[in-house]
Amino acid sequence: MADKDTASTEDNVRNIVSLVGGPENVKSVGHCFTRLRFILKDEGVVDKDKLTAADGVMGVMEAGGQIQVVIGNNVTTYYDTLVKIFNISADGDVEAEESADGTPKQKMKFMDKVTDLASAIFLPSISLLAACGTLQGFLSLLTTFNLMSTTSGTYLVLSTIADSVFYYFPVFLAYATAKKFGGRPFYSMIIAFVLIHPNITTAASSGDTYSFLGIPLVLMNYSKSVFPAILSSYLACKIEKVARKIIPDAIKMIFVPLIVFLITVPIALLVIGPVTTWLMNLVTTGITMLYDFSPVVTGAVAGGIWQILVLFGISKAFIPLFTSDLATNGYSALIAVVFFASVLAQVGSVLAYCARSKNEKIRQVGVASAISGCFGITEPAMFGINIPARKPYVFGLIGGAAGGLVAALFGAKGYSFGAGLIGIGSLLGPEGVDMSFYGGLLGMVVAFAIAFAATWFFGWSKESEDALKM
Repeated sequence: MADKDTASTEDNVRNIVSLVGGPENVKSVGHCFTRLRFILKDEGVVDKDKLTAADGVMGVMEAGGQIQVVIGNNVTTYYDTLVKIFNISADGDVEAEESADGTPKQKMKFMDKVTDLASAIFLPSISLLAACGTLQGFLSLLTTFNLMSTTSGTYLVLSTIADSVFYYFPVFLAYATAKKFGGRPFYSMIIAFVLIHPNITTAASSGDTYSFLGIPLVLMNYSKSVFPAILSSYLACKIEKVARKIIPDAIKMIFVPLIVFLITVPIALLVIGPVTTWLMNLVTTGITMLYDFSPVVTGAVAGGIWQILVLFGISKAFIPLFTSDLATNGYSALIAVVFFASVLAQVGSVLAYCARSKNEKIRQVGVASAISGCFGITEPAMFGINIPARKPYVFGLIGGAAGGLVAALFGAKGYSFGAGLIGIGSLLGPEGVDMSFYGGLLGMVVAFAIAFAATWFFGWSKESEDALKM
């Protein structure tokens, strides 16, 4: 059976690559939780109708200057098989005016560029954030109900695991940024380590005055921060390219990184860090003010449109805002809406649809998609059933809006990157079980119930089921 499955996967992968124009048309390929993301030399040769109908494919999107092929939970297997068979690079430089072989750079709209950057920089860490955020949620549940002591060695080890990715997040971002812009990742990682080095964090908390070459330093604690590491890494990549051109080969090994560090780190500490922190504080304050001004409207809008952003592959562009919110306030109200209420609404829709259906294949896809949704991953539900059947997707959006409204009304907040049922513990704050936590749960229940009921009564039909061709 395993050999048969492997053969089927290889056949499907070969067919997918053929339908996007063959390996010679692929500049690079990557993947997220559910999608293969192709950057192509010529999108015009893609046979989108056949690609959408191909075995193993749940949908096809054009977003972020990419052809995104929705595979579902098996995307990692497909990706590994594709790279193994065709030896296609996943690190294409889409920022260059031309690729290495002289093919023109694809013109991307502003939002496409933002999405492309956010995907390249944040996607490699999303699974880590989700895993550690979920662990934080479990620990919150265990300590809230006195099932584990915060003074125990077990808690010490597990909480350190849970917090590690958030504390060292600048280092992960620095690595991904360097990969994106063609620099040496280790150079950028060193710069990020400087930003969060105990010497810097201790000096920042001491209240003492420091200067660099007579210029006053505004020191801050950059652990868990986002943009200082990204922009510093981008600058380091540019400086590195210049340094490699002017420094003789005999001494490049030592003096290229040395020059990168001596130029980038002072600029990061003197300018980039303070300015970006100030700007993101303004953005966070603005979002908080908007939420405080009308939490009901903000929650309803966010809950209603989030899965549209997921559909078009641009939801990752908003991850920096959530991350900044967590770093600044210790929580994000929108997390409780978009990662919980919005998600459970799509789960409710797909479960209602497959419950009404007599088609065994639809039921199998629906249940599997719902399980993925419980882990916060909605693409299998959306592309497998909800969007092709249309009405379930719309009712899922409506349910998400209703759930977001309720969650916001009760002041629900997310304290880490949890999602779906598995991440409920992320809704627990320092005060433990309170109205915020109950509000988050109620928002999920309302979102699920409305989407399920609407799909059950109005979202299923024999005609829509036949159109799924399962």
